[in-house]
Amino acid sequence: MTPEETGKAYDTITHRWTRPEFNQKNGITAYQKALSFLQDTLSQEPDALPIEALKDGPNKRGYALDIGCGCTNRFVPIIESAGLTYEGIDVSKEMLAIATTQLPAHTFYCADVCTFTLPRQYSFISAWDSFWHIPLTQQAPLLKKLVNHLDDDGVLLFSCGGTGESGQHTNEVMGPEVYYASLGLHRYLEILMEAGGFIRHVEFDQYPELHTIIIVQKKLSKNKAE
Repeated sequence: MTPEETGKAYDTITHRWTRPEFNQKNGITAYQKALSFLQDTLSQEPDALPIEALKDGPNKRGYALDIGCGCTNRFVPIIESAGLTYEGIDVSKEMLAIATTQLPAHTFYCADVCTFTLPRQYSFISAWDSFWHIPLTQQAPLLKKLVNHLDDDGVLLFSCGGTGESGQHTNEVMGPEVYYASLGLHRYLEILMEAGGFIRHVEFDQYPELHTIIIVQKKLSKNKAE
């Protein structure tokens, strides 16, 4: 399936995220963990603002990109509380229609992140329960692209299938046919390190399921490290 086809599938199941019983806390702990590495880096910089000052307004720390942002906007408050300006991207028009209705002043892109030209560098990039919908052949190039678009010390968080080998399949568990793929945990880590990332955290957070959290931080540039 192409990302566009995946988007059309999600267009038909927005109700799964808007119903009252949806767990709005899903993923929050992972975001708190990932953003803590960003805060730790800031606290080590002598000229940086104190953490409390980051709540005074947006764009004190740069921008955040939420890939496969969906319609709940549940990650927006935690990202903005870290002093970041939030942007979301999704291939589902209906998901974004709901998200933008709730937050009309925020920036949302309806696009395939694989082919989309990212407009800027980001301090934080996340892809919660969305990266596995990326076609298998495009996952490695996309990871490199995302790390390249991180600021120095920027943090990337994504969830994936922590399989031993690469593979892909489709199923109809949610209703429409949806595509899933994984490069395998070791390959993900290899790609991220080759791209200049430092692995901060890996967790099978729903064990024995293979749902896996990976957090990587972009290494300091040579000049900044010196």
